[in-house]
Formats: sequence, structure tokens, C-alpha cells
Amino acid sequence: MAGNVVEFGFSKDKKKHAINIRVVHKNDGILMRIRDDCAPFDPDERRQLTDPADDMKNAGIRLVYRIARSVEYQNILGMNVLTIKI
Repeated sequence: MAGNVVEFGFSKDKKKHAINIRVVHKNDGILMRIRDDCAPFDPDERRQLTDPADDMKNAGIRLVYRIARSVEYQNILGMNVLTIKI
């Protein structure tokens, strides 16, 4: 997901951007938070638009949703905040 932010979000408007990644290991799993200042992007909206018959379209996003216990997206004060629990 962070790779997608850099590849697509950073290059989309040719402005300088920042990304912050935090990973916390807890007894019951891993919590990852990816925060960036790129254009708003909800990966769940993109995942739902994908044709299920096309396995390669948005494969990374679909893989994250498949392996994660939960995925939550918020846009807070112009920042994309993606929280993934594994």
C-alpha cells in the first residue's frame, strides 16, 4: 500500500509529498498505519469498482483486504490515513 502511495500519489500532481508509516506489534497481531498528504484515495472504493473476473486489476489492494483482519480508511484534515490490522 505504501508503494502505491509513492508510485501513484506522489507522481500524480508533481508536488512534494510526505508519507508516514507506523507498525506496531501487539500480542494479538500487527497494526499498520500509513498516512500521506496526497489526493484523497479510499482503497475500498477502488477495490469495489474492480471486476472480480480480472485478477490482475488492483491485485495489491485486493490482497491486503484478503489477508487483513480489518482495513479502515479516513481522510483527516486533508491526510489519507489507512489503518490495517493483521
